[in-house]
Amino acid sequence: MIYDLQSDSPVSLCADVCIVGAGAAGIALAVELAHRGKRVLLLEGGGSNLKDETQEPYRSEIAGLPHRGVHDGRFRVHGGTTTQWGGQILELDELDFADRSWIPQSGWPFAKSELIPFYSRALELEGVDRSILNDEDVWRTLGETRPSLADMDTYLSRWCPEPNFARLHRSTLDGPSVDVWLHATAVELLLDGNRAVGIRTCTQNGKQAVFKADEYVFCLGAIESSRFFLQPRSGQLPWNSSGLLGCHFQDHIDCNAATVIPRSRREWQRRFDSIFLRGFKYQPKIKLSARTTQDERILNTAASMASESESAEALAGTRTAAKHLLGGRFRELRAAHLAGIVRHSPSFLQQTYRYVAKSRSYQPPDAVISLRVHCEQEPTSRSRITLSDQRDSLGLLRTKLSWTISPLELQSIRRFVAHAQSAFDSIAKVIPSPALSSDAALIERSQDSFHHMGGMRMHAAPSHGVVTPDLRLHGIDNAYVCSSAVFPTSGFSNPTHTLIALAVRLARHLTAH
Repeated sequence: MIYDLQSDSPVSLCADVCIVGAGAAGIALAVELAHRGKRVLLLEGGGSNLKDETQEPYRSEIAGLPHRGVHDGRFRVHGGTTTQWGGQILELDELDFADRSWIPQSGWPFAKSELIPFYSRALELEGVDRSILNDEDVWRTLGETRPSLADMDTYLSRWCPEPNFARLHRSTLDGPSVDVWLHATAVELLLDGNRAVGIRTCTQNGKQAVFKADEYVFCLGAIESSRFFLQPRSGQLPWNSSGLLGCHFQDHIDCNAATVIPRSRREWQRRFDSIFLRGFKYQPKIKLSARTTQDERILNTAASMASESESAEALAGTRTAAKHLLGGRFRELRAAHLAGIVRHSPSFLQQTYRYVAKSRSYQPPDAVISLRVHCEQEPTSRSRITLSDQRDSLGLLRTKLSWTISPLELQSIRRFVAHAQSAFDSIAKVIPSPALSSDAALIERSQDSFHHMGGMRMHAAPSHGVVTPDLRLHGIDNAYVCSSAVFPTSGFSNPTHTLIALAVRLARHLTAH
């Protein structure tokens, strides 16, 4: 059932498992535990709709480079970031789990093979399991062959047809095994020795409640996870004997690093326009091969093709309208959508033709194509989450984020562009941005990508991490963290799919005894 702490009187405050955070990980974990017979409490600090006042606790201090995501990439609402994201699904590479000799503290405490069965279940929880899961089969269905590039691998990302997990899993969340409590912000983990015994919550209008369970799981975003566990309390923080809490924060560096001029627009569109088959979207991308990355001794780096045109705004509007119409979601159409179709009918018809007849996206002839590079950050990034001396409306100290970009990260972007120039030579001219010649200019051109990771590193030893490989907080017997905060390394892939795989793995652990 779904309750609201601001208006409802607490009825059931006990369960087998209490989960903090109703975003992708929290909802996936709640659904998986419910299916395994567990009684679940799911606490969400926001409401059923996103409101400015509930976002207030996320107001943060920025001490390093500009970082958009600390304010624009976090959402206190039922469904969390899934209410706003596009729903892109990617696995991490095997390389991301490995110990790379040229990158200090790289690697996870287990190989990628450990997550393979959980990645499969994650696809079901994301509603992507009915998509074509093999890239070769996607190209074959189109009647095409998979593009090939020297020193680079081509691959496809997949997109959730329903990205909002609160909607996708509404029947389970509104069922008898899960109690969702909205506007119930966790403000303190209550301890008795080395065991958690409750979570004190508070609404923004001051109403408090304590929720109890046998086991507790924090599924907050990476930034909020570190902020919660950094909050001062009497005595030492039992989970921070390593002193690493909040350290080594990572984001993906996004940079339009080069302009691409195709030698043949038709050939370029065949290779890189997004694909739509059987209700699913597939986006072609490129990455450096593992061997090239190792030979260059750089970070894992990939790229997508970004395009800009004078008609971009009109295209976006008609694209949304076309998506609703072709998907049969007529209730989501607005007057502005219909007006846009009439006003930009040529674009709408061209998009519709490409979608229906060719199963591809549409790019206007005046589009300027950029090579948008996505680069991982070093596992020992100097970026850090600490606390401000200012408190939010709930009495918690606010986040202070210092984000940095390292020389190796800049070098990885430059080397990727150099390899792209060579790999694309027969199909396009790649013109590097002038910013690549200067560290300062390249940093200024680079952005974060709203992919928050690190700060609560996963490691078997409490002296080298904050959580165990089973995601349990070091020093606490029955409290866990299922968040991208635990990622030891970040790769270049969107983190959500791997996070949901970790949630499925944790559900198995919590139900094994």
